Amino acid sequence: MIKKGAIILGAIGLTLSSCIKHEVIPAPEPTVDLKGEFTGVIGGAYTEYTENVNGYVCVPDLSSQTTAGQTSAQYLFAMKSNSETPYVEIGLGSLVWANPTGTSRPALSSFNQFLAPTGAAMNSNTFSNGALAGFEVTYQDAYGDLWTSDEVNSTVKDVEFVTASINQESDASGDYTTFTCNFEAEVFHTYSVVDITVVPQTNPPTMTDSVASIIISDAVYKGFFKR
Repeated sequence: MIKKGAIILGAIGLTLSSCIKHEVIPAPEPTVDLKGEFTGVIGGAYTEYTENVNGYVCVPDLSSQTTAGQTSAQYLFAMKSNSETPYVEIGLGSLVWANPTGTSRPALSSFNQFLAPTGAAMNSNTFSNGALAGFEVTYQDAYGDLWTSDEVNSTVKDVEFVTASINQESDASGDYTTFTCNFEAEVFHTYSVVDITVVPQTNPPTMTDSVASIIISDAVYKGFFKR
């Protein structure tokens, strides 16, 4: 009887163990470490934008133009806030690819080659309006006015993407090139003011353009471009 009972208990144990489902834990998905921070002197005032401080977050973007089945793209990055007006945006371009429908993104291989640490784009000191053929800086001040570098008229213009900081990685959210960028630039804003040379003055008054400039110096921007 004892032997028979042991056999029955063993069978029950075997049945119970076969019913236990082992949990399969999937391998963790790779995640790109995306961070952003700006420090620099703008018009003589030290300025800092830090991620998750005063509402500032990383905003990668893409500006593009499509003509005759080809797209030309400029990669943009800024630290922007929903509660604060000022920001600094940098742009770098252009990457060109065949795009008959005007809806595609460049191939990952093209994106990586264009923004490679040893590539021409990341090692150029060329400023270009609209970032069409190089680097551009735009600053939005506390009043919402935009100040932009100029490829011809900026007397101060220097940029360096730190080679050791450039990494190209992908995760479930997209493909990225992370960087640290050091730069300085003279940026311009055009105001519309009353033309005092018009006498007697008209009603409404005659307006004319007045161009002002400020210097951004000692700027260090940590961020990323997204394909």
